[in-house]
Amino acid sequence: MKVSAFVAFASLLVAGLSLAGCGSDEDEDEGTATGSKCPDDSTLTYDNFGQEFFQSHCLSCHGASGPQSPKFDTLAQVRANAARIDSVAAAGPNGVNTFMPKTGSVDTADREKLGEWLACGAPE
Repeated sequence: MKVSAFVAFASLLVAGLSLAGCGSDEDEDEGTATGSKCPDDSTLTYDNFGQEFFQSHCLSCHGASGPQSPKFDTLAQVRANAARIDSVAAAGPNGVNTFMPKTGSVDTADREKLGEWLACGAPE
């Protein structure tokens, strides 16, 4: 019985630590709108940029099984929250927002791509 209780406790501890980087909704402050523009020659799409970006940096907290809202599992959900995403995670001429993600690092070049992709309307 003691072993099973320890295993249950250890499982809860590991789960809690894995979500610790997610913070809480109360922690979310908005940064600066980046002022990113959509260049005529932009090639960024959900398929070649957005989907991988969100899978790598956002869905552990903002996915269907993550603890935070808003959710970003679908392109429609991303588009509905584009301004908020821009002001907490993207970069552009008006600023570099590094509030999100809470865990891991995203380099400025990828934050600039995020700002551009969002400014283009988050195309498929």
